Amino acid sequence: MILALPVVGHAQEATVSGTVTDVTGGVLPGVTVQAVHEASGNSFEGVTDERGDYRLPVRVGAYRLTADLPGFATIARTLTLLAGQTAVVKLQMSVSGLQETV
Repeated sequence: MILALPVVGHAQEATVSGTVTDVTGGVLPGVTVQAVHEASGNSFEGVTDERGDYRLPVRVGAYRLTADLPGFATIARTLTLLAGQTAVVKLQMSVSGLQETV
């Protein structure tokens, strides 16, 4: 029975990973990617690396995934993760409207 405990601890885990790019296909490092569990409100957050990649270990359930980077429009996706699933979610960000003050 003791040997079964580590397996039970991992039974509710899933992973969200992917790459964040701009509209030209260029990778975007430094993007804050956040997954919010819709039922509990728990938040999981990461930042893209120099290749624009991110990886978030999360729990199973429905999530709202957002990506934010200054100068770009925030994007959001929804997804549902099952136990042991690795979801690959590629995100594409567009430049936000520019405001200029003189």
